[in-house]
Amino acid sequence: MEAEGYRAKDLTIGMLEANGKAILLALPFWGVLGGAYFLHNGSFGLELPLGGLLGFLAALVIFTAVHELIHGLFWSISAPEGWKSIAFGFIPQYLTPYCTCEAPLSKGQYLLGAVMPTVLLGVLPSAAAVPAGWSGVFSMGMLMILMGGGDLLILWKLLRYDGRGKEVRFLDHPYTAGLVIFERTFSKV
Repeated sequence: MEAEGYRAKDLTIGMLEANGKAILLALPFWGVLGGAYFLHNGSFGLELPLGGLLGFLAALVIFTAVHELIHGLFWSISAPEGWKSIAFGFIPQYLTPYCTCEAPLSKGQYLLGAVMPTVLLGVLPSAAAVPAGWSGVFSMGMLMILMGGGDLLILWKLLRYDGRGKEVRFLDHPYTAGLVIFERTFSKV
């Protein structure tokens, strides 16, 4: 894209930064949803026998993979070549699976693909668990919000980006958390 006159702007984040700030970004969700759960249910009790704990951990692994699939699904809808533009991988040193879109997207397309795993696996299940009193679902949803904290950090950075007066494309970084913005001034023809 740089050959086409675009200038690259790096919006990547390190894995340690993402993990540290993920907790801060999850706190408002935890406060609101946790407060609602406590007010509605009077207490929060999650007692897991060994089998329940193993099931919870298995669900965590499965939902982590589903989280990445959701990124891929929403980005593939917008990518010119669909699923051919989506790649999945695993970073062993951080025990982290990832999904990346190899095609440039618009800001809205990128934002949608980035936020949907946290919404679908975290916010909605946690909110649904409040009136039902489902402590296991609530706990898993809250954990999924925490695990989506890196995505929320990227979204926060992206929402602060002002591309007015520029032609802009957003390209997910292939091997680190975040994206690269390619921008160029509109040509006056």
